[in-house]
Amino acid sequence: MAGFSKKPRRKTSGQHHEEKKFDMPEDKDEDSVSYITPGLFGDDDDDDEPDTRRKSSRSRVIYDDDEFEEKKKPNIFVRALRAIFPVKGDGVGESVRKIIFDIAVVAFIITGGSVLKDVLNEAGNVIIVDKEISDLHDVASAGEEGESPKSEEEKIKIIQGKIGISDEEVENIQREKPGIQADFLGLYSQNSDIVGWIHLGSKDDPIVNIDYPVMQAEDNDYYLTHNFKREDAPRGAIFADYRNKFDNGTLSGNTILYGHNMWNGDTMFAKLSRYYQPKESTDPLQFYRDHPTIEFDTLYNNADWKVFACVLFNTQEELGEVYPYINVRDFANADQFNNFILDIMDRSVLWTDVDLQYGDNILTLSTCYYPYGKETADTRVAVFARKVREGESAEVDVSKAVRNPDPLLFAYEYRVKGGSWGGRKWDSSKLLSYNG
Repeated sequence: MAGFSKKPRRKTSGQHHEEKKFDMPEDKDEDSVSYITPGLFGDDDDDDEPDTRRKSSRSRVIYDDDEFEEKKKPNIFVRALRAIFPVKGDGVGESVRKIIFDIAVVAFIITGGSVLKDVLNEAGNVIIVDKEISDLHDVASAGEEGESPKSEEEKIKIIQGKIGISDEEVENIQREKPGIQADFLGLYSQNSDIVGWIHLGSKDDPIVNIDYPVMQAEDNDYYLTHNFKREDAPRGAIFADYRNKFDNGTLSGNTILYGHNMWNGDTMFAKLSRYYQPKESTDPLQFYRDHPTIEFDTLYNNADWKVFACVLFNTQEELGEVYPYINVRDFANADQFNNFILDIMDRSVLWTDVDLQYGDNILTLSTCYYPYGKETADTRVAVFARKVREGESAEVDVSKAVRNPDPLLFAYEYRVKGGSWGGRKWDSSKLLSYNG
């Protein structure tokens, strides 16, 4: 068997090791016991009994000690190759096994390379698109460091210089969207579906950087798979519910924004799940304390929003309650508003020092999140915030935030965790328009 020889035998009589030929046994004896394979694994038993083995016309050479040490086994690289590629002397079964393994490895490399290429291309495209969009939105900071803020007229000129839109095109946009901020002119000229911009964290923050345009289509499907440039994109775009109002600066009572929780855990709305379950800290409230407010600007107004709740929602009736939070967009009266807030606070995993009252604008940020596994429970995490009122400080006393010890769960969660809901414990005096 080429390359798989038994150890050479050393002569024990006399003072000098002379070369001597001896008969080499067949690979197997009558009982099919291999005499060659053990040598591959360092069998040092020299007590052979030649008379029990069938003879062969093949012969071997005895080496002296130095030659023996050098030739006793192939190097590790050769042995590795022999282990994965068919070689002379392999049985049919062994050869087939190696061939199948080799084909599988090649297929994996080809398909894996294709997937990796797609991932890298997508990542590169994301960076380019995000940079282009961010440049159009950040005209307010254009110019030399230390300069005073730009006027709306100055911003318009900068935008015109960046993307080459004419005075007539600017006038048409302003006629179509009276009161539109100059910061959004360039973006709107590229895609008129834009309704705002969402920001959380910092561009230099390695943990959180939600910084995207907010789109709105005629349905809630288009921007699941298309980006700002209307290109097909797995991560889609951040978008508002198609039923929400934005015209002339008037917002719905509850503005709902959607975004994917991307596989890399770093883009779109992926980081929102950390309000529910922080990853960088054992403190369940650390992420909230670091990010108690969100910036959400529309074409007409800029605003800060104070986070007041975070809820995990079920979407499958067979697993329990499916609370219709995405269908609540306006409040006809104080009772409707109060009941909605109480429902959310009963289910929220966090309670804050933020008060609420009828007339406040609510912002809901919703994304997929699967703490029980997607195949088991198709769930969503939603973060709720209210708009900072006119004249109110955006500061929040985060030291007063607490984790809800007994949030109202859906039925499947109680089956997993045990127990039952103990009733409302939230300090309802924080709901200023409620007298219950």
